[in-house]
Amino acid sequence: MIWLSWRQFRFPASVIVTAAGLLALALLAVGLPDEALNLFEAERTHIQVYTIATLAMLLLPAVIGMFWGAPLVARELEAGTHRLVWNQSVSRSRWLATKLALIGGAAALVAGALGLLLTWWAEAVHAAQVSGQEAQGIAGALRMEPIMFASRGIVPIGYALFAFALGVTAGTLIRRTVPAMAVTAAVFALVQFAVPPFVRAHLGPTTRTVTVTPENLGGFLIAGKGGPVVEMRVRTTEPGAWMIANETVAPPGQAGFPSFLTSCVRPDAKRMKPIADPACFQRLADLGYRQRVVFQPASRYWTLQAIELAGFTALAAGLFGLTAFWVRRRV
Repeated sequence: MIWLSWRQFRFPASVIVTAAGLLALALLAVGLPDEALNLFEAERTHIQVYTIATLAMLLLPAVIGMFWGAPLVARELEAGTHRLVWNQSVSRSRWLATKLALIGGAAALVAGALGLLLTWWAEAVHAAQVSGQEAQGIAGALRMEPIMFASRGIVPIGYALFAFALGVTAGTLIRRTVPAMAVTAAVFALVQFAVPPFVRAHLGPTTRTVTVTPENLGGFLIAGKGGPVVEMRVRTTEPGAWMIANETVAPPGQAGFPSFLTSCVRPDAKRMKPIADPACFQRLADLGYRQRVVFQPASRYWTLQAIELAGFTALAAGLFGLTAFWVRRRV
């Protein structure tokens, strides 16, 4: 049974494993980034490989679900070969269990190996960000932010298992390979977009109400040239944190910001940096304005990774159970 499963699985497995191997070789070939990395002056080759690896890790679970999971049962049902396969000496339950264990294990292994490799490789980038460096693009994206969080650590294992289980279940229920692949991609994408704001953001975040100062000011959003301030943001004192909410708490009876706020910061052509007036911000604080920030600190990175891995693994187990029931009772 294992030999037969491998014979059927070897081509799609070879394609994804080869692509994963090439990606791993590319990371190792360019070498580790410098530990004293300056994100503004990072080598272009490192940034390009880092970008490709991050995007590949985001797409990998969906590809596994579409090309490994969706055809697993749907191909047999679509071609009618299940009538022969499931009436041999090997029962349908054992047939399904063997395939799920073999292919699901391979999916977890590939996703886990690449996720941990990218985490190890990008440690210098993370250290530079925690030290306070900022940059545009992929180099400046924090590992706690949704896109980066999904591409590193141990959580890709849970995503791969969930996507694979989702593909198998969709193929079993729909009984057509191509529609099952489309449904798998759509549902997995929806889940990926929904989990950060509706689940991860509510897993014990830190909430603080702080006074706005020149040191923690993140910036203003001004309506038009010289117009009033419509939004204000501050930075947290914990580098690398994922900011969930950053909103101004106005004193009772006040709507909007005071008109003098735009004069609290003025440009400095010599230093190419804005100059903030501490007295102006003290006046704002005396009026009762505060900033409420909600964030997930960088210290909770591995805790959130473990929670999300357990959650997606549980979802995958539930989908596997539904598939087993449907194959035994409904097909």
